[in-house]
Amino acid sequence: MNLNCCAICKVLKKNCDSNCIYKAHFPSNDTRFEDVNQIFGAEIVANIFNSLESEEQRKIAANSLCYAAKARRRDPVSGILGMVQHYESILNYVEQEIKLAENELKTNVGPDQVPKYVDIPIPDDFLVKREDRKMGDGHRVNDASTSAGPSSTLPKKHE
Repeated sequence: MNLNCCAICKVLKKNCDSNCIYKAHFPSNDTRFEDVNQIFGAEIVANIFNSLESEEQRKIAANSLCYAAKARRRDPVSGILGMVQHYESILNYVEQEIKLAENELKTNVGPDQVPKYVDIPIPDDFLVKREDRKMGDGHRVNDASTSAGPSSTLPKKHE
């Protein structure tokens, strides 16, 4: 077996070659795979990776499996569902606070003076990494801008 064997091939006792689809996501020294293996099993992870067509899908799957395994470690009973329920309860609480604030504003300044809530659509690139996004003038977020504006005069902590 190759010394640079990926974590999945090592557990499954397979030969790991340079074209291994698992190696980029779970190298031999990756400690994240220990949790993923204990929660899901190496064979199931291998089957998931084999069913995916692109490297991007495998990257997303690896991150999702790591996140779900970590959540299951933290909360063995509820896992990721427990985290979702926790954040939903926080969201419900915040929504109640907003309604209370709106009612208080209506009482103090009048109902016609309170701004209406507008449902803002989520942009298509919302889930794209920050450094991969393009700005209005076509440059990437981390590239130098050709447009002059107030952002160039902001203190370092606001950039």
